[in-house]
Amino acid sequence: MHGRRFTMINGFATRPLLAVGVALALSGVPSVWAQVPSAGQVMRDIESLAPAPLPSAPVQVDMPPPSAPSQATPGGGMQLQVKGFEIDGNRVFNREQLLELLADLPGQSLDLAGLRAAAQRITQYYQGHGYALARAFLPAQDIDQGIVLIQVLEGYYGRIELNNRSRVIDAVLQQPLSALRPGGAVYDSDLEQSLLLLSDLPGVAVKGTLRPGSLPGSTDLVVDAEPGPLYAGTLEADNYGDRYTGEYRLGASLVLNNPLRLGDALTMRLLQSDQHQRYYRFGYSLPVGPWSTTLGTSYSRMSYQLGKDVEVLEAKGQATVRSLFALQPLIRSRTFNLSAQLQFDDKQLQDDIDLFDLRSPKHVELWTLGINASGQDRWLGGGQSFASLSYSAGRLGIGEAIDRTMDRLSAGAAGHFTRANLSLGRLQYLSPRWQLYSQLNAQWAGNNLDSSEKFGLGGPNGVRAYALGAGSGDQGWQASTELRYLAAPGVQLSGFADRGVITVSKQPWTAQSNQRSLTAAGVSASWRGAGQQLSVTAAWPVHGTEQNDAPHQDPRVWFSAIQYF
Repeated sequence: MHGRRFTMINGFATRPLLAVGVALALSGVPSVWAQVPSAGQVMRDIESLAPAPLPSAPVQVDMPPPSAPSQATPGGGMQLQVKGFEIDGNRVFNREQLLELLADLPGQSLDLAGLRAAAQRITQYYQGHGYALARAFLPAQDIDQGIVLIQVLEGYYGRIELNNRSRVIDAVLQQPLSALRPGGAVYDSDLEQSLLLLSDLPGVAVKGTLRPGSLPGSTDLVVDAEPGPLYAGTLEADNYGDRYTGEYRLGASLVLNNPLRLGDALTMRLLQSDQHQRYYRFGYSLPVGPWSTTLGTSYSRMSYQLGKDVEVLEAKGQATVRSLFALQPLIRSRTFNLSAQLQFDDKQLQDDIDLFDLRSPKHVELWTLGINASGQDRWLGGGQSFASLSYSAGRLGIGEAIDRTMDRLSAGAAGHFTRANLSLGRLQYLSPRWQLYSQLNAQWAGNNLDSSEKFGLGGPNGVRAYALGAGSGDQGWQASTELRYLAAPGVQLSGFADRGVITVSKQPWTAQSNQRSLTAAGVSASWRGAGQQLSVTAAWPVHGTEQNDAPHQDPRVWFSAIQYF
């Protein structure tokens, strides 16, 4: 083989003629070649299909209400002509705001129960605005000229005590608690956010307890930080791979919590397919500063060899991605979360065809700014929603002169590019056993994109009747609706419909159709145990305009098995 290869190469005068040779070699499989992945696309697909970690344990907050202050009691049944009110002890809300709550009472005759009801209005106002420990009451007083005094105990922090038995040093655990200060009002949202940010630190289990303080109206906060797991990981088996780089995959991941006792995390992931595809990734992150900012870095590398119909080309490639990111929580609560992320990716991509000694190196530098939101509510029986929006700007460099020339004559993807991505999802509870899940993913492109930045429709998380990589284009959308039924504890059955449409090129450069659409329907079943997860999906194509000569599977079946430890 090598002797024939060098004879062929010596017979060509220039690299452009080599490109002609490649075109002739591919003439028998043109539409198959359209589905053959590049290094950038393979890396993109691998990282988008990483298994989700098990959810962390919820934060426990013991918040017993303090005993109500003693109330002054005038003679039983006695009526008082009320001319007005005075408020004392209020700091969070001003006097005018609180008196507005009692505006209908001056001029009325009220007994003790009526006066207590007036104070209760102020209590409810405070608690409705998140000050759960606030109380308004009638102190002992001599009522002069019909003016009634209402005393407010807003509930403020006395001592804030940290009992740290975790592996994280005290200084790191104190950072999320810095927003809570002795003398400050006990505000539900601030307390909840601080404890949740504390619990977000890897390998830490958090419990908060509020107990009566030593001074009237004061509350002490005791935070217990217990050691969580030192490590966590997964073992995985699935058929989520690409036909040409290996459908069947084995993988493993490992997270080491607090290797430096700084609230940091070291992550590792390995993956291998049945067609000589290998992938590994290392990452490290740690919290910094008083706002619970997380800084991180990662390094990932992937190599592949193409098989099946194009094995004769001896095509192979590799991708290396170095990343830096900063993640900033903006709102953290049990019912709503909002965060922003800035990330830089440096991608070194190379696709080779050894039969012709062709090398196609590329270099992508990419900045991405994103915002992520999630929440749960009681709308129509309750549900969970999520949304993410990101904007990316980058630059594509092409290493070989012939490749740059071919790019200028075709897609023109080299140079600066932009894209925006949107994801929306909703899990709606219909009954204790029934749920409706809907999701939408979309991408908009500012110009023609390299394959590493394109939007794909097919795969186990897309239009599920089509292979990974099917329906790839510069921009488009993909939506799914799934009706889920909880058949038994941990056992879920579902039926779904998927639909997607893409624009192949933002700026068309051929006379071929520039639109592709895929539609599918199917069923799935999954089981989740204490540390295991199994799922199988069968999907049938309903309609599609994707050009693909690869063997058709009807139905297409996806399976996944994950062991958590």
